[in-house]
Amino acid sequence: MLSLSLDVAISQLILHLKNLPGQLAQERMAGRVVASPSEIPSNAKLSAVMILLFKKEFDWHFCLIKRAESQGAHSGQFAFPGGSIDDLDTSLLHTAIRETKEEIGVHLKEEQIIGALTPLYIPVSNYLVHPFIAYCDAPTHYELQIEEVAFVKELELAHLLNPLNKTKTSIRLRDAPHTQINVPAYKISDTEVIWGATAMILAEFEVILSRIKEQII
Repeated sequence: MLSLSLDVAISQLILHLKNLPGQLAQERMAGRVVASPSEIPSNAKLSAVMILLFKKEFDWHFCLIKRAESQGAHSGQFAFPGGSIDDLDTSLLHTAIRETKEEIGVHLKEEQIIGALTPLYIPVSNYLVHPFIAYCDAPTHYELQIEEVAFVKELELAHLLNPLNKTKTSIRLRDAPHTQINVPAYKISDTEVIWGATAMILAEFEVILSRIKEQII
């Protein structure tokens, strides 16, 4: 297991996660299909996701899941492992840890959690998402929850800091299939993009990464 004391990048990341850029950074990649309310509804559903960091060779990576196609508001999109809090979870952190195990088969302990980002409300699904960040050894394989996850995509952290990987993408609305909107996105490949809530979470993380750029690239 990676030792926090042995890696400068992780130590610096822990330090900078104490000073979050917040909603202003998230809004840089906002691509909403439903307008955000002035206040978070009292009936918003609680959920948590995990940004999982690991080193492959000499480069820091993170992973995304491609959600399986379904009728859900976020089906078919790139996302982080995560989901809704349930009755057996003692905290939202435990939700993120449990969902990471269930969806991609990566087992985490609380001591591997290095911090959290700003919670994000998603109007289209009425979820208040709490993003956590953890580190682990590079996974050698993933055990997918096939009902939820189509596949896992690994990306270098440096990918987020390359301005050439920012783009606009056209999204066809599920409830209005003849309507399309252009939204900001992170480009993964010529055919793959990250948009919506996941892009907004990454936008805040990108600002933090830019502070420690020399340690991660």
